[in-house]
Amino acid sequence: MLFADIRNSTNLIDSLGDPELGMRRLEPVLDLMKEAVHRYDGIVNKIQGDGVMALFGAPPRPHEDHAVRGCLAALAMQDSVARLADPGMQIRVGLHTGEVVVQTVENTIYQTYDAAGANVHIANRMEQMADEGAILITRDTYLGARQFVEVMPLGMQTIRGISTPVEVFKLTGLLSAPASDVFRSGRRLTSMVNRTEQMAAFEHELSRAVGGDGRVVGMVGDAGIGKSRLCFEFAENCRRKGIRVYEARVLAHGRATPFQPVLELLRDIFGIRAKEPIETSRRRVIDRFAEMAASEQELLVLLEFLGLADPAYPAPKLDPRALRLQLLDLVRTLVHARPGDTPAVVMIEDLHWIDAASEEFVETLVDAIVGTATLLVVNFRPGFTAPFMQRSHYRQIAIPPLPWSNSNELLREHFGRHPSLASLSSNVIERAQGNPFFIEELANTVVERGNVEGERGNYRLKHGVDAVPLPATVQAVVAARIDHLEDIAKQVLETAAVIGRLVAMSVLRPVAALPNDDLQNAIAQLRQAELLYDLPPYDKGLLAFRHPLIQEVAYATQLRSRLTTLHATVAKAIEGFDWGKLDEFAGLLAYHYEAAGQPLEAVTHLQRAARWIGKTNSAEAMKSWKKVRALLQDQPPSEYVNRLRAMSSGQILNFGWREGMSAEEVKPYAEEAIKYARAADPVHEPILLGAYGRILAATAAADDYVNLVQDALKLTSGTGDVGRFATVNAMLSQAFFLSGRLAEALDAGQVAVAAIAEQGGFHNNVTLGLNPNQILGFDVEHWIRCLGTRILVRLGRFDEAERRIAEVLRAEPERFAAVVQFIPHFAMVEMGWSRGRPELAKPHAARIAELAEQSGTPYLRVAALASAGLASGAAGDFKVAAAQLQEAIDFARSARAGLEFEARMLADLAEALYRAADHHAALQAVDEALTVARRRTDRVAELHATVLRGLIICALGSTSHEELDEIVGGAQNLLDVSGAVYFTPQLDQLRLHLERR
Repeated sequence: MLFADIRNSTNLIDSLGDPELGMRRLEPVLDLMKEAVHRYDGIVNKIQGDGVMALFGAPPRPHEDHAVRGCLAALAMQDSVARLADPGMQIRVGLHTGEVVVQTVENTIYQTYDAAGANVHIANRMEQMADEGAILITRDTYLGARQFVEVMPLGMQTIRGISTPVEVFKLTGLLSAPASDVFRSGRRLTSMVNRTEQMAAFEHELSRAVGGDGRVVGMVGDAGIGKSRLCFEFAENCRRKGIRVYEARVLAHGRATPFQPVLELLRDIFGIRAKEPIETSRRRVIDRFAEMAASEQELLVLLEFLGLADPAYPAPKLDPRALRLQLLDLVRTLVHARPGDTPAVVMIEDLHWIDAASEEFVETLVDAIVGTATLLVVNFRPGFTAPFMQRSHYRQIAIPPLPWSNSNELLREHFGRHPSLASLSSNVIERAQGNPFFIEELANTVVERGNVEGERGNYRLKHGVDAVPLPATVQAVVAARIDHLEDIAKQVLETAAVIGRLVAMSVLRPVAALPNDDLQNAIAQLRQAELLYDLPPYDKGLLAFRHPLIQEVAYATQLRSRLTTLHATVAKAIEGFDWGKLDEFAGLLAYHYEAAGQPLEAVTHLQRAARWIGKTNSAEAMKSWKKVRALLQDQPPSEYVNRLRAMSSGQILNFGWREGMSAEEVKPYAEEAIKYARAADPVHEPILLGAYGRILAATAAADDYVNLVQDALKLTSGTGDVGRFATVNAMLSQAFFLSGRLAEALDAGQVAVAAIAEQGGFHNNVTLGLNPNQILGFDVEHWIRCLGTRILVRLGRFDEAERRIAEVLRAEPERFAAVVQFIPHFAMVEMGWSRGRPELAKPHAARIAELAEQSGTPYLRVAALASAGLASGAAGDFKVAAAQLQEAIDFARSARAGLEFEARMLADLAEALYRAADHHAALQAVDEALTVARRRTDRVAELHATVLRGLIICALGSTSHEELDEIVGGAQNLLDVSGAVYFTPQLDQLRLHLERR
């Protein structure tokens, strides 16, 4: 947005005493303002007596360089007003770049446009803050135009009506420099990666040109893909070899200034420098021209064309056609004027913006270099064509996007390798899709927003990042392409952007609501513009956005009211298909309903999605349940809403132990779940109590789990609700197992299995029409049977355990969650470790590793590491076993997952070290195991550690008969309480030591 006005115009009109005279005085200045705006293809949308407001880059005149055009128009205004030589006429200009809402204003005679939003206010304030003859721009405008303008920083300024200060610059002029100077501006360049093939092609064509075979190379690639950088690096290579390089760049606003690239190239050839006196520049041209076989008339024509004519020696008056032909002859002369063996490289960038007059010069240059030691390099975007491309000495080179590995390499130069940035880096790479400019701009945005701390190449994440906003520089490039579309094609693209990255024609048709011919024509335009493309198989009618950022921009530029309507329409359309009723698409429906402002509809589908993803990915399931909970926060209380609140918080408990939530973290969710369950859903309360106890077992004490589940069991007694009764007994079985009361654990499990068998399964009557299997996310009966195998192993009932393990493993594994599937495998590993049978342990440890890899759950990762250690121990490789068990413990502590088995893993570690004869390390580990076991009330671990401690101190020879007798007595008491016959052989071995004393 540009605002400009005449300073002190009110006083000026008043001094003239006649409003008509005053307006007559102001009118020439207003005309100059409007002319400057129109020259750079802006829109004058308001004239307010003594000033104008203008828009650049807004439909229907979209331009990706809108910030540059605004700055050029401002400078042109000041220059034009200065030429009036009227000291009473001074103008001030302000510019700001940002998103606004642009709307068409229809009047009886004409149509115009208006803009609204906070960014309009900022632009207006820039004008009001400017002094006479000054132009003020904000940082946002400067960032969009910095390659082309000179500024004076004015620092952070407070803007009335805006809460945060704004960085302001004074615009002082144009930056006249060759294209390569952009890369020499002092900013640190990232490495140029994966461009070896293109550079080799350049070098090959250069060698041919140096040999006298003039060549033309055209480089084609999307905006931001690295065309200019590749040209710069090649030019620098040429300069290092002593080869002269001449440069020009076609500007996006070049059509407003014909011959701009030709003039820029000629100034580089003749060594004309910016801001040097005209006389000096003229002398450079005359001296250089003297070396050429050219006429004096050609010299005078050239000086006139360059704006360096000597008033004493004017150029002859020629008609436009004759002047054009003479200038074209001059181009040929310049090419052939060098000695035949002196190589040169000419570079002209961004030909896709070239004006017709300049294009003729390029065609002439292409023909003139034949037979000379000249290499002409041009670059352009896809879609540009020119006659010279048919010449035999022309070669075209395409620049593809970077593959993922190279994108990651480039991003690491910005971010570094800190693990906290892994997820953010993947997001940036996915969105940039191999475009180096997009990668760098997205990375810069992350840094500028303060999301990271450190320094370039060594950042770390400061706090979570929900989403990286699209940089204005990137948005400008993409939005300009979209805004050039015809209205219907643009409408279809915007509708597709709401549907998603992948767009099914079956959904697009009813949502777009267009006649079929109009829709097909629009899609054909979008394909041709390379905004959408077809996905195979092509008969399925599936489209995709060519680049993720095209979808982002097409989505972000729509009004919220339109988006709300479209999202609701998309959701309804999806629900109308059979595939739309599948659980795997429930998350998609939830997304659309949330965006449509219908949170309860969103929750209905999101909880379905959470249950579906929870079967394979507990982390994503927990995110979904937290999202459900957040969506419900602003909903008025009702029985249904309160049940949903209890369910969402309860499910966070359910998945929390798998993902390492601590008792402190989970407490508010537990309190909320129980509060809402007691108020609106009491039948759900027992399961919630059990889920809370499960996390306490992992992070506090197992006896707390037992106590909570026993309280929960009282709430199910006498109700006749087999589902809740069986589920809570299953939880009690697990609680007793973790607390080391194995006989009671087995009994509770058998009660649960018997209850299920009596009823023949579960009814969907616990809450919200769900049964316990659906609430917990796994088959409760299968879980009980699997848990029973580990209980039997610890009870020392190995033969029975093997039979039970074989039974549960015969069940179809794909039916059951990974957190349940691993249990019988772990039981077999424990049995193999106890009995020294590696053939039992190894294959089952490998299966647990597979399950952990598939699920990505920290809890299973702990189980996989621990089982690998036990399997190594079973094979007699105790040092490896100790290292693997230590890794399991370290990971469990860092991920805060599987800590209910921390004491047991420490005891296993101590045993591995003991068997490896590292007795001092074993003693340290066993003492830690005892401390943790007593704190967590894990009697099985305490028994194991107690027996081991006795064996270790015997091996060290540092115990008395009394101390050993006390240890044996304590171990026997723990064996009586726990029933863990699994450790009887070791206890018997300890008794032998006692008898020998």
